[in-house]
Amino acid sequence: QINKLRYWIDTSVPPIRGVDLPSRQRLITFLDLISMRMVVVLRFRKIPLQQIRNTETWLRTEFNIPFPLANKGLWTYGHHVYIKFQEHILAASKFGQQAMQFVDTWLREVELDMTFDTNEIADAWLVHQDVRISPNIQLGEPCVDGTRVPTSRIWSNNKGGDSPGTIAKSHNLLLRQVENSIQWEKRLVTT
Repeated sequence: QINKLRYWIDTSVPPIRGVDLPSRQRLITFLDLISMRMVVVLRFRKIPLQQIRNTETWLRTEFNIPFPLANKGLWTYGHHVYIKFQEHILAASKFGQQAMQFVDTWLREVELDMTFDTNEIADAWLVHQDVRISPNIQLGEPCVDGTRVPTSRIWSNNKGGDSPGTIAKSHNLLLRQVENSIQWEKRLVTT
């Protein structure tokens, strides 16, 4: 999946607005990352890349949404992406073509492992059980869900010889949270 992510970033599906650093690396923003997550979910639902491009382009231009794939409220049916707007169902992947009302019974909401702010823009992502990323907490570093404790700190403590039980007590966490944080960090190391 890393190769697919690199391909999508390189070909800008959706357009990555990240910041180019002097080292020639690109800094990907949280909303870019969430948009990429949406691409993965839509591709898993067999939505063709061109339909995803159409959806992103139409929502960005028609509704002036800077990160349309990081917003709540996308639905799928067949090979198309839909939105509900003012009691209408619009095929976003067909540049806003209005769908017949009966399509509503077939639509599947794109449910993500995220929370959304009052403007329905993603503000946190549950990347692993008990591990959440939010740009508002520890500058977006993965943390134990509901805390400000970075999983990297738990990993360092564990690699330094502390047992999960000791780490849980010292950070006032549940043993399950520590174990899940260690699992998350192990996945990062092996990827």
